Amino acid sequence: MKNDNKRYFQVKKINALIFASIFSFLLSVSFAVDKASSPPVQAHQTKEGYDIVILMDSSGSMKRTDPNDYRKSAAKLLVSLLGQNDRISIISFGDSANVLIPLTQNTSGNRERLFGAINRVTSREFSTNITEAVKRGFEALKESERKNRIIVLMSDGKLALGDEEKDRIAHEELSRLLPELANSGIKIYSVAFTEFSDLKLLEDIAKYTGGIFRLAKTDRDIHLIFSSIYEKMKSPDMIPLEGDVFYIDKDIKEAVLVISKKPGTSTELIDPSNRKHSSTRHGKNILWHGAEVFDVIAIRNPTPGIWKAKLSVAESHKIYVLTDLSLKTSFERDFVYAGDELNIDTWLEDKGVVLTEQDVLKHIAFFSEISGAGIEEPIKIELLAAESVDDGRRYGRFFVKNTGQYMLKIIADGKTFKRERILQFKAIEPPPKPVEEDRPLDVKTDTWSLWKPVLINFGLINLGLLIVAVLIFAMKKLTAGKNKKPKGRKNK
Repeated sequence: MKNDNKRYFQVKKINALIFASIFSFLLSVSFAVDKASSPPVQAHQTKEGYDIVILMDSSGSMKRTDPNDYRKSAAKLLVSLLGQNDRISIISFGDSANVLIPLTQNTSGNRERLFGAINRVTSREFSTNITEAVKRGFEALKESERKNRIIVLMSDGKLALGDEEKDRIAHEELSRLLPELANSGIKIYSVAFTEFSDLKLLEDIAKYTGGIFRLAKTDRDIHLIFSSIYEKMKSPDMIPLEGDVFYIDKDIKEAVLVISKKPGTSTELIDPSNRKHSSTRHGKNILWHGAEVFDVIAIRNPTPGIWKAKLSVAESHKIYVLTDLSLKTSFERDFVYAGDELNIDTWLEDKGVVLTEQDVLKHIAFFSEISGAGIEEPIKIELLAAESVDDGRRYGRFFVKNTGQYMLKIIADGKTFKRERILQFKAIEPPPKPVEEDRPLDVKTDTWSLWKPVLINFGLINLGLLIVAVLIFAMKKLTAGKNKKPKGRKNK
């Protein structure tokens, strides 16, 4: 009977151990699945402002593609548009990557230092080591505590180091870097300086990290590309330049004009009092930075009314405004699929609060204009209030028919009030397998990488169970030894 009970309890113990082992295995699988399926933790989200690293191509081919160094002027334009709370680093890359200036606060006192670093970019390097440039940019940003961290990568060539084996190693290293960047919340805004660049590589880098991709077809386009990067980062309010006229309303605190021009020409502004302003002679409230193909003109506390500009180029001008009454939208997509129906919304905010006053809204027309991707004339879509209730928001829809680059302009137009937002996105072919399509550089996950965390967790849990079992066994032995009575001696 005692042997049967002993055998029974032994079977129970074995069953318990088997159950615990199976449970630990399932727990390990659960941990691994949870870790794989959970979104990456976005670290460093505590401080305001942007940390931006500008990677500037210094390969010898830039002598041909950018003989006038327009990329340097465009980089200075971006620095001028960014705020004093932002930090900027300039890195030059060719055969290797060189930090010309580390992350530096973009104050007026540091502006010349940043411009000086940009001026030191050359066009003398033999190769184009994009991997090393991205690596140095990542090193500069990964310790930052700011939420908004961006690498601006500009290149006119391909990732080519002059040796097939070096090229292969560099591509593999870049493939490993991109997931780290994405998990850290660092975005890459890539700019192809010519159509001879590796367009697919630069676009894939941007898509993988949640950034944007732009193509400058000519060297004179580059400042417009950097303007669009600023618009994507900061979402500034804008007012339209209609012909040579723009209207400043009473709610505008500051206006920053980016005026494109032909080389050798000058820009002239005429304020509502008919006073003329130029790069050499202007009001004390005007800061004027001139370059060969554009001017940046900042007007603080501008006089409300009609302003005029003497222009040498008919289009590609931008006017950014700092205002309490701003135009907002939730549309933020950079890539869409052909065949998608896009929901467009917009509203006005007065000092951060949605404007719902019907006496004001009824005098403002809201609409969007969509151009690009084979559209001959911009498509105008009226944005209307919801049928149920007018909460101040306006809505519309657009069906994306073709692949290609699109420009979406959202406009609020009143008699004495105008605002606009310009957004760009690219439509691509829908992927047959979305999961595979989202891995642009063929970053593959093998079977071992999937099972490795399961087996590690399984081993750790079983090791813990084994240690507990040994301790229990030792305690039982110790207790049994203490309770055991010594045998008495027999009397002779």
